[in-house]
Amino acid sequence: MKALEALSKRDNGVRGVGLVEYVEQLFDVIDDDVPWHWREWTCFTPHEMHALAEVQRLLRAACTATPDAQSEKQFIGSGWPIRSQPSARQALEAMRARGRLREDVEEERPSLPA
Repeated sequence: MKALEALSKRDNGVRGVGLVEYVEQLFDVIDDDVPWHWREWTCFTPHEMHALAEVQRLLRAACTATPDAQSEKQFIGSGWPIRSQPSARQALEAMRARGRLREDVEEERPSLPA
């Protein structure tokens, strides 16, 4: 959820965590180019999965469109934080609606408030 929080803050999200973290926080977990298959995880509902996939698609597009962005200012100037914010906010709201899983025990349903 931390990645979605930064992405949903638009330009302030980039400034708050820095350009590298703004991008990498999501790709640390939601990435199709890694050995784990996040789309097969049962911890996401189908709605959350769809919302996360859309955020991933937009963030990949942003990275492709701004390969030379070396600074927060350049990336913000590209407009991508503004374009991706609505989808990030929607995904964050979907995940918050269900709550958070505890980290100390296995749960089938989240028992903690978001």
